[in-house]
Amino acid sequence: MGIWDKFFGKKTKDNSEKSPYLPNEEVPIDINFAKTFTQNGGHFLFCDSREEIPSNIEKIFKENKWNKNNVLSLEKELAKQFNLTFIDQTSGNLKAYESVIMNCEFIISNTGKVLLSAHQIKHFNLPDLPNTIIILAKTSQIVKDVSQGMTSLKNKYKKAIPTNITSLRSKSESNEEKVISEFETSAKNIYLLIED
Repeated sequence: MGIWDKFFGKKTKDNSEKSPYLPNEEVPIDINFAKTFTQNGGHFLFCDSREEIPSNIEKIFKENKWNKNNVLSLEKELAKQFNLTFIDQTSGNLKAYESVIMNCEFIISNTGKVLLSAHQIKHFNLPDLPNTIIILAKTSQIVKDVSQGMTSLKNKYKKAIPTNITSLRSKSESNEEKVISEFETSAKNIYLLIED
């Protein structure tokens, strides 16, 4: 910069760059989860209150042209609440149904996956479940990563940690063109209804 530039006030270019030594700004885990989950192909519905959940489920049924006989639950309370078929068996193949409604243990922010246990899926393997899964969750169930999810699970069930712990991921439309491997068969179409 010349001396005349100083006197006449020529604007200088702002060369301030973010220091590599400053910590990265962290995105809140709920926003990170929503972004990751939807990028991976999941359908995300935020419910302001518990009263919105039945109407959102009805909209999902209408969108997919399902009736209540096509949808099941492995949890007795949910089957009763939404007037669905309750399956009491602990294993087998449920592919005859269009969808299953269930709760979850936790939702994992950094991967966009849903943590499940035998409390939701009994002893079924993910490929045995219908292709579409409707998950009911609360914002308080969002955890940063699998490690925090497992720690929270141990704290939640101090006396007896549940079995059949697994993480469920959304089936991405871009992955449908790829050759389906054994790993791909556990991906599902997921509707997540999350309540504040």
